Amino acid sequence: MTNLLREWKSQFHGYSRNILLFFWFNFVWNLGLGMFGLVYNLYVRSLGYDQTAVGSMVGMASLAAAIILIPAGLMNDRFGPKRVITFGLILTIVTLTARSLIEAKEGMLISSFLGGMALAVVSATILPFMANNSTLQQRVHLFSFNMALVMLANVVGIALGGVLCDLFQFIIGLDEIRSLRFTLLIGVGIAALGFIPMAFFKKSEQEIQPRSESLKWKQVWSVHKPSLQVIGIFCLLGLLSSMGGGMIVPYLNVYFEDRFDASKSAIGIVVALGQAATAIAFLIGPMIAKRFGEVKSVVYLQLCSIPFLLLTAFSANFYLSSGGYLFRQALMNAANPFYNSIKMSYVSRSLRGLASSSGEAVFHLGWFLASPISTSLVFRYGSYYGYAYAFCITAVVYTVISYLFYFFFGKNRFKPVDESA
Repeated sequence: MTNLLREWKSQFHGYSRNILLFFWFNFVWNLGLGMFGLVYNLYVRSLGYDQTAVGSMVGMASLAAAIILIPAGLMNDRFGPKRVITFGLILTIVTLTARSLIEAKEGMLISSFLGGMALAVVSATILPFMANNSTLQQRVHLFSFNMALVMLANVVGIALGGVLCDLFQFIIGLDEIRSLRFTLLIGVGIAALGFIPMAFFKKSEQEIQPRSESLKWKQVWSVHKPSLQVIGIFCLLGLLSSMGGGMIVPYLNVYFEDRFDASKSAIGIVVALGQAATAIAFLIGPMIAKRFGEVKSVVYLQLCSIPFLLLTAFSANFYLSSGGYLFRQALMNAANPFYNSIKMSYVSRSLRGLASSSGEAVFHLGWFLASPISTSLVFRYGSYYGYAYAFCITAVVYTVISYLFYFFFGKNRFKPVDESA
């Protein structure tokens, strides 16, 4: 434990001012989004819409993100992240506010589409920003800590969101719709506080400078062929992963309500505990990577999560199902920092925005494709077998991904760009 604390202290002393400001931004941003994400599906259900409507809104947001992410990544590579993230933040606050107020289905679908687009613009800047303001040796710890920080923010936001909903409804006496709406607006207000640290971001020597000219695609391929091959592989893996995750992740809050008739506070606590377990896994993650290497760590963690995924799928006991969810959440997501570190290390600096945004684009495309499948299964087979089938499909997909990831990156088929430079 002492060595672990000493290692993290050493890492923090080496981080730039931009990175420290970014931590503050990401905390308040994700705290607000955590509240919003927990409550919004419940808000849609409270308006009288069924699970298919929830799936349609998730699908619209994912489709919008898939459309805008690659252009947003190219903008990031050309103009730098501060301009892109400012535009994305303003658009996100406006669209989330609209989603909190609109009740008509058509308006909810349109605002979900615009909201997904706005959030995607912000997310396209995150990985390139951290990679360009850090060294190769810092990245595993940096990505791990940032994800732990995001999980912590989500823990607070999710737990607070569930408690506020019940507080407004059962203590203050508001009806269900207004209690959910007020909670959504509070979440949007907290997310808006991210403007404060973002205003102090400064360009560093490691940040990509705006380019006045761009290469043609044929020239890009000839100069950056290995980087583009890596981007293509990560797009394939990301599409598979998102289609598997899209079967279950967007509906976990509704899943606990449908199968176990759990209260909103109980759902908030369970989901928050899952985020907390993941945050702890992120902090321990660099020690796992040091022992097994980044590639094997990704494979081991993903495979170990599958039994717990199946426990959640088939358990008829709320506590067992919740326990399976906690361990699956921690193990599966703990691999993400290594996954992202590998991606940024194998891609040229001038293409990191494209690498990040293309991965995010196929992620949202996968959610868009998977969401109608999942909701159809639940509609046809009910809250037990419908969700069980969806979880089983996800388990098979995750197994395939683990094999492919090891096949491509476990045999030294590519060389890290930073090392070759």
